Amino acid sequence: MVLITTAIKETFPENIDEKVLFLGEWCKDYHSKSIWGNRNYIVVDTYLKDREKFNRDHEYLEGFYERMLQSLSNALNEYHNTNYPLRYWRIVLGHWLSAYISAVWNRWESLRIAFDNHKFGKTYLISTATTNRVPISHSDAFNLIDFDHLWNHRLYAKILTNFYSSKIDFVEVSIGEIKNLKKRYNNNRVYTTKYIIASWFDKFLGKIIRNQKIIFVNSYFNFASLVRISLKLKQIPRLYTEFDENLDMPEASSRSELVLHLDHKNEFELFVLNNIISDIPISYIEGYGNILERATYLFPDCKIIFTANAHLYNELFKVWCAERVNSGKKLIISDHGVTATKYNNFSHEDKISDLHVVWHRALNARQVQMPPNILANRSTKRGSENNLAIIKVEFPLYVRQCASGTISSLTLDDYRQKIKFTRALDSNIREHIKIRIKSNYVKWNVKQRYINELGVERISVQPTLMDEYNNSKIIVCTYPQTSFLEAMFSGVPTILLYKKEYWELHHEFDDLFKLLEDVNIVFSNPISASNHINKVWKNPDIWWNSTEVKKAREKFFYEYGYIDSNWLNKWSVFFKNQLTN
Repeated sequence: MVLITTAIKETFPENIDEKVLFLGEWCKDYHSKSIWGNRNYIVVDTYLKDREKFNRDHEYLEGFYERMLQSLSNALNEYHNTNYPLRYWRIVLGHWLSAYISAVWNRWESLRIAFDNHKFGKTYLISTATTNRVPISHSDAFNLIDFDHLWNHRLYAKILTNFYSSKIDFVEVSIGEIKNLKKRYNNNRVYTTKYIIASWFDKFLGKIIRNQKIIFVNSYFNFASLVRISLKLKQIPRLYTEFDENLDMPEASSRSELVLHLDHKNEFELFVLNNIISDIPISYIEGYGNILERATYLFPDCKIIFTANAHLYNELFKVWCAERVNSGKKLIISDHGVTATKYNNFSHEDKISDLHVVWHRALNARQVQMPPNILANRSTKRGSENNLAIIKVEFPLYVRQCASGTISSLTLDDYRQKIKFTRALDSNIREHIKIRIKSNYVKWNVKQRYINELGVERISVQPTLMDEYNNSKIIVCTYPQTSFLEAMFSGVPTILLYKKEYWELHHEFDDLFKLLEDVNIVFSNPISASNHINKVWKNPDIWWNSTEVKKAREKFFYEYGYIDSNWLNKWSVFFKNQLTN
C-alpha cells in the first residue's frame, strides 16, 4: 500500500489498482475525482474528532509555544542587535508562531497515527530541490500552511525522512522547477477605485494633521461610526492608509546567523527547532529592517493604538505597534468577531494588549465588554422574501491553529450534518433554501458539493450578508460566532445548528446555551432542527416573539454581544477614560 500525504497527482501510483492510504481528506481534491475516485483507498481518520486528545494537545502546545517564543525573542534580539522584551516579539510574530507550531504538530501527529494504525510500504516524495519556499510575510505563510499542497508535502517529507526512514521506502519523483515569484510583502488590501480615492484624501490629511491621540487601524467601525467617534474625541477622522503600504522584501539569505537555544523535551520539539529557522517569514529576519525603517516615523506622538485585526496580519502595523508599545503607548485590541470559543490563538489578544475589548461578557481582568463595533450604527429591516438562509463557514484544507471549530476535514462533518438537515425538511420548505458560503476558502469545494446535492438554484446570490438576512424568513447559522450574533441582531427568526462537539465554548456560557437549546434557538441534532423549522415555518414570528424566546434573546445579547441606541456615547466615554488614565 502507498502512503499519499497531499493531493499532488505526481505522488499517486501510476497503477490505479495499487492500494493507497490517504493521510487525510485533503488528498481527495473534489474537482479531480477522476484521479482518485476509482482507486482502492483508505483514508486515515482525523484525530481531531477525539476532543480529549485535542484538549491535551492544546495545553501542551501552548506551553511549548511560550518556550519557543522566548527562545526566538532572544535569538532575534541578538540577530538584530536589539534588546526588546518578550511582549515586543509576541506582537510582531506571536500569531504566526502559534500557527506554525500547531500546523507542524498536526502534520507530525497525522503521520504518527498513520504508522500506528496502518500498514504501508512506500511513498512518493518530490525532489526537495523544487519545493523550498520561504514565506515573505505572515499572510504568505498562512496561505502556504492553509492551502499549498507543495509546501505541506515538503513538511511531511521532512518528517518522514528524518523519523520514519526505516519503516517506509521512498520513491523520488519530480514535478519540474518551482519559482519563488513573491518578492513583496502585501497587506492583502483590495485596491478598489473607491479605496484609492479615499486613500489619496486620507494621506493628504496625514500631511497636515500630526498630533492624533488615538490611532484607529482596521477598527471594525464603519466609516460613519468612525467619523462620529473621532469628532466626539475632537480629532479628525482618518483611515490611516499609511499602514496599507506594500514593501519590497530581500531574499532569504542570512538566516543561518540566527541561533536558537532551547532544551527540547521530545523528538517533535527537536524537529521544530531544526526547521523553524528555514520557515520563518522574511519579514521577521532579512526584511525586518526595511519594515522598521518605515515604521519609525509613523505617528510617534499617539497615546493609544486601537485595532480589531491589523495586529494579526499587517507586518508594518505590527512592527510599528511593537515599537510604540515598547515606548509606553497603550494597545487596545477589539474583537473582530465573537470569541467565546474556549480554544482560540493561545489567548494571543489578551497577552499582547493592555486592554482587550470583547463583545461577550468579560472573562478576565484584561477584558472589557463593549457594544460590538461591527453592529454600531447598523439598522435592521425585514424584506419580503421567504428564504430559508443557511449561513455556512468553510475552513482551510490543512490545520493551521489548534483552535475550536470545524477545522480542516471536520468541515466535511459539518457539511454532512447540514445535508441531513435539508433532507428532513418538508418539500415545500426545501424550495426556499438559500445557502451562503461565508469565506474565501474554496479548496473543500463546499459550494459545489451543495450544488451537486441540492441544485444551483439553492445557492444564494445576495450581494451582502445583510441583504441575505433582510430577505430571509428564517436564518440558520452553522457556527456560534459573528454571523450568529448578526443574525440574532437582525430580528429575523434565527436558529443555530452546529457541530457542538467541535465548537468548545467557555464554560461561562454553558447556562446561556442550555437556555437557547430549551427555547429551540440552538441545535446540534439536524433532525430536531428540521422538525422545528417544519413546525414553525408557516408563521415563525409566533415562536420568535413568544415570552420565553424573547427572554432568552435578551439574555443572549446581555452575555454574547449587546448593542443599544446609546452605543456612540458608550464608546466615546470609553476612549475618553482611556486617554485620561
